[in-house]
Amino acid sequence: MHPFYGAVNEFFAEGYWWVGLLSMAMYLIFWAVVILFAVKLFKKYFTDRPTPPKSEEDSALKILRERYARGEIDAEEFKQKKSDLLE
Repeated sequence: MHPFYGAVNEFFAEGYWWVGLLSMAMYLIFWAVVILFAVKLFKKYFTDRPTPPKSEEDSALKILRERYARGEIDAEEFKQKKSDLLE
């Protein structure tokens, strides 16, 4: 016997039609989550990522090293400022 003619039809006729709607909604939610997760993974691993900008600390250390190399500051001042930057 076809499943929609026997007990299933009586089941839905007694007011339990919402079970079918609920299961359909759950399938839609499930596949929406799967698709969103797949898109997120695709974007994470297959898109070009720009290089992260250098932090201010790196540029400050670079400037400090350049000043030390040019002789504008002595070794003691270099060590003090470097320790201040790295704190």
